[in-house]
Amino acid sequence: MDRPVAAERPASTRGPNARWERPRGRNYLLEPSYRTVSLDDLEAMTEEQTVQYLATLRWPGVDIGKQVCPSCGSIESHYWCASISGWKCREKQCRKKFSLFSGTRVHGMKMPARKFLRLLFQFVEGKDGISSRELSGLNGLNYQTVHVLTLKVREAIRETMGAEEPLRGYVQADAAYFIKYIRPGNIGNGASLSARADQKNAGLDEDGKVPQTVNENMHALVVFVQSGQQGHRRYRVAMVKTENQVELLTLAQRFCEKDAIVVTDQHSAYNLFSGEFLEHFQVNHKTEFMTDDGFHTNQAEGVFSRLRAAIAGAWHRTSIQNLVEYGWEVCWRQTMVGRDNRAQLEDLLVRVLTSGRANRFGDYWGKRPKDQRPEREEVGEVVEVDKRNVAKARGRPKAGVVRMKSPRGKAASKANGRGKSASA
Repeated sequence: MDRPVAAERPASTRGPNARWERPRGRNYLLEPSYRTVSLDDLEAMTEEQTVQYLATLRWPGVDIGKQVCPSCGSIESHYWCASISGWKCREKQCRKKFSLFSGTRVHGMKMPARKFLRLLFQFVEGKDGISSRELSGLNGLNYQTVHVLTLKVREAIRETMGAEEPLRGYVQADAAYFIKYIRPGNIGNGASLSARADQKNAGLDEDGKVPQTVNENMHALVVFVQSGQQGHRRYRVAMVKTENQVELLTLAQRFCEKDAIVVTDQHSAYNLFSGEFLEHFQVNHKTEFMTDDGFHTNQAEGVFSRLRAAIAGAWHRTSIQNLVEYGWEVCWRQTMVGRDNRAQLEDLLVRVLTSGRANRFGDYWGKRPKDQRPEREEVGEVVEVDKRNVAKARGRPKAGVVRMKSPRGKAASKANGRGKSASA
């Protein structure tokens, strides 16, 4: 029987209490077609079967039972060495030993292949991410071991997705700030006069609420999304200290093709996009979320929404050192929308096993000699442009622009329409 149109529905079904079925289907994660592999299936595999399965993903196109020596590149059925759970090269001039993980993102890892596969499957099944502490508890591993392993996985995602071809067609761009405020201490807000007096003396307002203090580690993530249907979108993300025209234009030129059509909001940082690309459309978010022609930035903002949900529900804390890696993980999860869990697991395994050794997290705990350790960055990978290379000044700030005090304590002023000065 056909469903009646809205005008023919009884009056009792209208209003906020109406319970009509939505026209859209269920989320793809709830469909049976998504569940093509389970934890029981992985547990039923022996260690030898797991090694063979991972070997087919690391060396695609190589016959079953053969391996590629990472030292000399020979493709043979190399000697199996049970003592190291790996192989010894058959070439007389090589004869080097290697394992399934030699030369990969997890080079030198002693974890059994079955446990490694199970851990990455749990990583995939976390809809909005999964914390390292939870993974360590589920697999009986040290927290530090899992923490570094997940960072290496995110690093592999960042490098492999960043090496893909530039974005083309309609591209949405947006930015959002993270680690914005300093969390106040637990000072209480009791009703006693003495407690309120102590709060006032501590610099709080008369209502006993702690004012928000801007964190000096606050940074912005800039996301570029190639528009399209779910499962066919492509992403790029970078971290900057603040939004300004020079840095965002540099990122757009790196991530997008010249003939791309870029859609942004009306922030002044995007003004220089006009003339650099085929077309540049801006959405006035003060009055609309989408223009009359259908242009919007909702797909880029969806990345920030999912990242904030992961921070609040899974990770609970993100550091400035690894913020961009967390952003790339969310972009990868958005790319995998619509694919079954086996396809997502194999995509992640291919990225980890074929992207070379870890760079930034290659010697996280300092086990190598000091002269061989990679340099560790203090705030992660931040895109900064030397302002001395800018040809000319960008002019006076517009009304309403807030100039904040720098972390070094320099004076600041705020143009808020009232002509008053304030410090951050």
